[in-house]
Amino acid sequence: MEVLILTNEKGTLEFEMKDSDSSLGNLLASKLNDEKGVEFAGFKVEHPSENRCRVIVKTKKGDPVKLVGEKLSEIEEELEAFKKDFKAAVK
Repeated sequence: MEVLILTNEKGTLEFEMKDSDSSLGNLLASKLNDEKGVEFAGFKVEHPSENRCRVIVKTKKGDPVKLVGEKLSEIEEELEAFKKDFKAAVK
């Protein structure tokens, strides 16, 4: 998946994920909005046929780049745990 940084300023990060639908953008925005320091996190897909998702994060305090990295690591850990549980369940 290709990532294009559109805005990276103090407290604001906007990036586009190419070859991605809204699934990851929705999950990431949801996790980011659960954080105290996040003022706004959202995503949008201009058109389903474009296969691109834009994510916007605005923080009251803290580095949005670091926060996105932390949330992506959490998502990765959750997926690995689910993968392990799923494999155990279908044996």
